[in-house]
Amino acid sequence: MNSLLVNYLDENKKEIIGKLSELVAIPSVSENEAEVKKALQYVLNLGRELGFESDSLLDGRVGTIEMGEGDETLGILVHVDVVSAGDVQEWDAPPFEATVKDGKIFGRGTLDDKGMVIAALYAMKAVKNLGQPLKKKVRLILGTQEEVEWTDMNEYVKKYELPDYGFTPDGEYPICNIEKGNGDIMIEFEAGDRPEDGIYIEEIKAGVAKNAVPGRASATLSNGEIINAAGRQVHSCQPEKGINAIFELQGELSKRKLANNNLLTLINEVRKAFEDIFGESLGLDSESEYYKGEFVHRNAFSPTILKTENGKAKLNINIRFAYGADFNEILKKIEEWAESLGGRVIGVHSTPAVFVSKDKPFLGALAEAYEEVSGLKNEYTLAYGGSYAKAMPNVVSWAPIFPGEEDTCHEPNEYIGIESLMTSAKIFAEAVSKIALTEKSFK
Repeated sequence: MNSLLVNYLDENKKEIIGKLSELVAIPSVSENEAEVKKALQYVLNLGRELGFESDSLLDGRVGTIEMGEGDETLGILVHVDVVSAGDVQEWDAPPFEATVKDGKIFGRGTLDDKGMVIAALYAMKAVKNLGQPLKKKVRLILGTQEEVEWTDMNEYVKKYELPDYGFTPDGEYPICNIEKGNGDIMIEFEAGDRPEDGIYIEEIKAGVAKNAVPGRASATLSNGEIINAAGRQVHSCQPEKGINAIFELQGELSKRKLANNNLLTLINEVRKAFEDIFGESLGLDSESEYYKGEFVHRNAFSPTILKTENGKAKLNINIRFAYGADFNEILKKIEEWAESLGGRVIGVHSTPAVFVSKDKPFLGALAEAYEEVSGLKNEYTLAYGGSYAKAMPNVVSWAPIFPGEEDTCHEPNEYIGIESLMTSAKIFAEAVSKIALTEKSFK
C-alpha cells in the first residue's frame, strides 16, 4: 500500500466530505434534466480544478474526466443522477442537504452514487500527485441516467471508444464479477368501470421509481375515503429486504366490503402473483442458483409502480434475472398473465446479466488493492443490483458497501460511513496506481 496515496487522501478528508456535501445538495433526480446537468457540470468543474481534462459529451448527458497516456484505458463508470427521495417525512433530515452525524453522511446519493464519484475523482488526483508518468489512460465516465433507461450510456457506447477494462463503484465489495440482469415490464389495464351498487375503488397510487419497492400506497374509494398503507422502501434488486406497500394496501382493502371492479381484481391478482418474490406462482422460479458452478442466485420479481390515470391502471414489474435465464421467456409468461386479466404490455426494457472471468488480469490488480488497503480477503461474488457494468465488456461492479455494512440505496435516510468513503478512495487510488503506473498489460 502506497503511503503517499493514503497521506494525500487523509490530508484532504475535510475537502472530500465538503465536495460530496455540495454534490448531494443538487437534487439531480434522473427525470429532472436541469438538475442532473447541473450535477454533471459540478463534477466536471471539480475535475478541472484538480488538474484533469474534463469534457461534456452528448449534450450534457455524459461527462469524462481523464488522465494519462498509453495503449490501454482503465474506465471508472459512475453516475450523478439519483432516485427520488420518496416520502420526505420518512427522512430524519432533508434528503438533499448532506447531514454529518455519528460518523456518517446522510443524504440522497451519498451511497448511490455520488459518494463514489467524489472518491474516484480524488483517488485519481492522489495518483496524479505522485508525479510519476502514467503508462495507461484512466477515464472517469460520468452518466446521468443510470437510475432509469440508460439513454446516456447506450449512446456513449455507440459513439465513443470504450475502455479496455474497468469497474463501476455502484454495488458492493468484494469484486462482483457476476451481476443479475434487470428488466422492467409496464402493463396497462382497464380501470374505469364503476359498479352500480356499493363502494368501490376509484384510484390507486403506489411507487415512485421502477427500481424501488414502494414504501407508500393509497387507494381512493368512491365515497371519497382514502385508504393508506405503509411498507418499507428498498432497492428492488433485493425485494425481500423491504415490505411492498402494494401488498399492504391489498391487505387493508381486503378488510372492507367493497364492490368488485377491475382495480380490486387487479390488486388482488398482483399480490397473488408476486408476493412470493421468486415467481413461483407464475412458473418463473429458477431451476438452480448456480451457473457452471458459480452462484448466480434466483429470478426475483417486484411490482414497483401501480397507478391509475384516465381510466387506465399502469403496473410496472421489475425483474432481476439470474445469469443464464432467458428474459424473453420471462416476458412471455408475464404477458400471458396480463392478458388473462385483460391487460396488455405497453413497455419493455432490459439489460443483460454480467459474467466476467476471474482470470482477467485487471481483476487481480483490483483484488490486491482491496486486500492491501482494507485488510479483508477478496472473493468473487454476485451483484444483485444493476449497474453500468452491463453497458460495456470487461467491467465489474466493485464498491462501495463493505461486507456486513447496511445497504441504504434507494431508501429513506440513505447514508455512507465516512470511514468507508475514505477507505474506498484509498482502494481506488491503490488500484489505479497498480494499473496505470506500469507497462504491464491488464487486458
